[in-house]
Amino acid sequence: MNKVLVVLPHKYKYYYEEELSLVKTIYKDIVDRIIVKKPNPKFYIPYNRIEKIKDMDIDKIIIMDRVKPTQIINITRETEKEVIDRVLLILEIFNLHAGSLEAKLQIEMAKLKHQLPLIKEAIRYAKLGELHGFLGAGRYGYEKYYTMMRMKEAKMRKKLEKLRKTRMLHRKQRTRLGYPHIAIIGYTCAGKTTLFNKLTKTNKPVGPEPFTTLSPKSKKIYLGDKEAIVTDTVGFIRDLPHEIIEAFYATLEEISNSDIIVHVIDISKDENSVYKEIIEARRILSKIGVHGKPVILALNKIDLLKDINGKIREISKYRASNEVIIPISALKDINIDLLKHVLKKILEGKEIGKDICSKVWA
Repeated sequence: MNKVLVVLPHKYKYYYEEELSLVKTIYKDIVDRIIVKKPNPKFYIPYNRIEKIKDMDIDKIIIMDRVKPTQIINITRETEKEVIDRVLLILEIFNLHAGSLEAKLQIEMAKLKHQLPLIKEAIRYAKLGELHGFLGAGRYGYEKYYTMMRMKEAKMRKKLEKLRKTRMLHRKQRTRLGYPHIAIIGYTCAGKTTLFNKLTKTNKPVGPEPFTTLSPKSKKIYLGDKEAIVTDTVGFIRDLPHEIIEAFYATLEEISNSDIIVHVIDISKDENSVYKEIIEARRILSKIGVHGKPVILALNKIDLLKDINGKIREISKYRASNEVIIPISALKDINIDLLKHVLKKILEGKEIGKDICSKVWA
């Protein structure tokens, strides 16, 4: 089992446990943690800590931030420990749960894109004669490896494009048959797949660990006399790396082509966390070209709250004009019928009153 040191940036001071939960998904044996207020330009970690790390009984250093290639090389040279940054950790988690060929290709593509700058930097160091010992593949070894990686990237891109075209044809076929599309989005562990299972009467894998869902799952559901296709998507995270947005284009494409978006939110979290997740989700939707579509804010896990009305009133302050709030518990089957009713009304083109929560909980 790998023993790891976790480096947490001060900017995540309100989310340390969440960041550590990501690490624990892959690495259970966390020896110690370091808080970095101001990253060192050369090593990211303060140099006095670098000296102590050399003598620590650890195998890897996990830095929960985006780290420059030069910083990774400098830390590795000084400590002779493997360095993994936040992006690579997330991709390792993805790889742990990947089931479909498309998901595996997307993950591998993202890894390649993330590692290529590091290889280029290694080549630069090798040419300067400064890369030896622990990282010493040699100038020509790294250049050959870099060329091979670029060729591999091109081949994988072609395979992904072929899979995406197949997915697009399937989606067009469903659209021609007249099926509207509903996309379930939200942060990891919010309960998206639990809701998907409840709506579709299926039993897809769920779990407390992040990113159980990596490939879109689609299934037909019945909303009274109407039929629709509902799709479960990969979970969002704070500061979603752009490499992952690009790598999981097919998943996000399902969202951009949907008619209704159901944003599942873990309402048991504190108000500040919920607010930030809503804002970040809006930013991601905007980035992939989703504007003005009907959005249902499904406030999940209300069975864990004591003051339900108070929490809903606070969250309603953040609601946008195209959003409707519905409090639910996907696990306990609370208000799922109400959610289906609202989905049906939206598909029929009817206006939904913004005070729907007060009608339910008054």
